[in-house]
Amino acid sequence: MAVLLFVGCTAEQDSADRKLLQEQAAKVESLQEQVADLEARITTTSMAPPPPTTTAEPLPTAAEVFAAASPSVVYIEVPDGTGSGIVIADGWILTNAHVVGRYPEVRLFTSAGEIADVPVHARDWLHDLALVGPIPGPAGEALSPLSLTSSEGVRVGEAVYLVGFPGEVETEPNATMTAGILSRRRRQPCLDVTFLQVDALIAGGQSGGALLDERGDLIGISGLGGFSESNFGLVFAAEDATRILDPLYHPDGGTPEPAGRKRQEATVDYYDSAAFLVTVTEAVPDLSIRASAPSGADVWLSIDTPDGYPPISAYDADEVDLLFGAPFGEEDPNAFYADAHLEGEGEVLEVRLLPGRYVVSVGYWSLADSDSIELTASHLLVPLGDPENGSSILRAGDTETGVIGHLADTDRFRLDLGADEQVLLQVDSLGDPVMSLYLDDVLVASNDDAGTGLYGAGASMVVVAPVSGTYDLDVGMFGDLPAGYRVTVLTGEAEACR
Repeated sequence: MAVLLFVGCTAEQDSADRKLLQEQAAKVESLQEQVADLEARITTTSMAPPPPTTTAEPLPTAAEVFAAASPSVVYIEVPDGTGSGIVIADGWILTNAHVVGRYPEVRLFTSAGEIADVPVHARDWLHDLALVGPIPGPAGEALSPLSLTSSEGVRVGEAVYLVGFPGEVETEPNATMTAGILSRRRRQPCLDVTFLQVDALIAGGQSGGALLDERGDLIGISGLGGFSESNFGLVFAAEDATRILDPLYHPDGGTPEPAGRKRQEATVDYYDSAAFLVTVTEAVPDLSIRASAPSGADVWLSIDTPDGYPPISAYDADEVDLLFGAPFGEEDPNAFYADAHLEGEGEVLEVRLLPGRYVVSVGYWSLADSDSIELTASHLLVPLGDPENGSSILRAGDTETGVIGHLADTDRFRLDLGADEQVLLQVDSLGDPVMSLYLDDVLVASNDDAGTGLYGAGASMVVVAPVSGTYDLDVGMFGDLPAGYRVTVLTGEAEACR
C-alpha cells in the first residue's frame, strides 16, 4: 500500500515539473525575443544619420547691406539745398519736410538717372516728414523700393548703417554709408513718437536718408542732426513713420499752390503778420517790394529765408573783394528789414539775392484789431497760408496742432477761463516753441524751455486765471522753421507731459 502511494506521487510530481519547465522555457523565449528586438532597435538607431541641426543665417556684410539698399536711396535737390530720400512703394519718395522746404517741386537723382520737376505731394511739419511723387511710368517702375519695418527688435549696441548723400557736390551724386550703433531710444511721449539715437553722425545732406539695421532692414528715417558735443544723431523710428505715412497720401487741403501775382493785398491782425513766398532766379536777381496800408498805419516789411534766417545778397563779380567780402566788409543787418516808424508812409525794400525761395513778411504797429496792407513787387508773390489766426477756442482737455510757418508768424488761440480757474498749458514740438498768455493785451504769463519734449525746449506753465474772461494764447517758435507744434490745455493738478 505504501509503495503504491509513493509511485503515484512521483508521476504527479513529474507532470508538474514538465509544466513548470515548459512555462520557464516560454518565458526565456519571450525574453530572448525582447532582447533581439531591443538589439535591432539599438543597431538601427546607431546606424541612422543624426538629426539635422538648425543654424542662424549669417548676417550680411556692410558691403552687402549697402549694395542692396543704396539703389533705393535718392538724392534730392532744391535751389538752395540738398538732401536724401527713400524710395517706397509705387514710385513714392519719403523724406524730411525740411529737405523739400517750401518748394512745390524738386529734382531727383536716382539709380536710374536724373528726374527733374518731381512734385512735392504733402508735408507734415509736426513730424518733419514729406512725401514726394509719385514718379510716373518707367522711371518710377525702375526704382527698387524699401519697405518700412520696425526698430523695436533692434537692441541697444547693435550695428546700424546710415545711407544717404551728405555733403554731396558732384553732378552725378553717389550714395554714402556710415556705420555706428544704436545708442539708445529717445521717446517723445507728448507727440507719441520715438527717435533712435545713433553715433553715426547725420551730416548736412544726410537728412531723409535710410537707417538700416545689421540685417539691412529699414528701421528709421534720418532727420535731426547732431546734438550736444557728442555729435549723436536722432533718427525717426520706422514704425512711427508707417503710422504717419497714410495721411500724407491724402493730405488735408492738398490743393495746388495759389497763383502768384505782383500785386497782393492781405488783412493782418495787429499781433501777427502776413507772408508771401517769392522765387528769385539767377536771371532776375534784383527784388523790389513796396508795402503800404490804405489806413495810413505804420507798416514794416522784411525778407527772410524760408527756414527763418537772413538772406545772402548776390553781387556781380566786380562788386566783391574776395579777400575782404562785400562792398562794405559785412552784410548790412538792416538790408532785409524796413521800418521808418512813420504813419502814412509805405516801406520799400530793394535787394539782390541768390537764386532761391524767400518769405516776404509784412505787418503794422497798432492795436487796431486788423488792417489791410497792399504790396507791389517786381516778382510774383504767392500767399502763404496761416490758418491758426485766433479763430480756435480752446477749453480744458482740448488739443490743437499748428505750424509756425515763417519768422514773423504768431499763432493765436482763445481760452475761456473763470476766475481762479487753474489750467496747465503746454506746447510741444520738434522745434523750440514759446508761448504767452494775455488778457486784454496785458501779459498774464509766459514760458519757454520748460524741460519738456525731446530737447527739453518745450513750453509748459500752470496758470491761475485772475478774473473771468477770454484770454489770448500766442505761440511762436525760435530756431529753424517751419515747425509744427501741439498745444494742450489740462485742468486742475494735471502734470506736464515729459
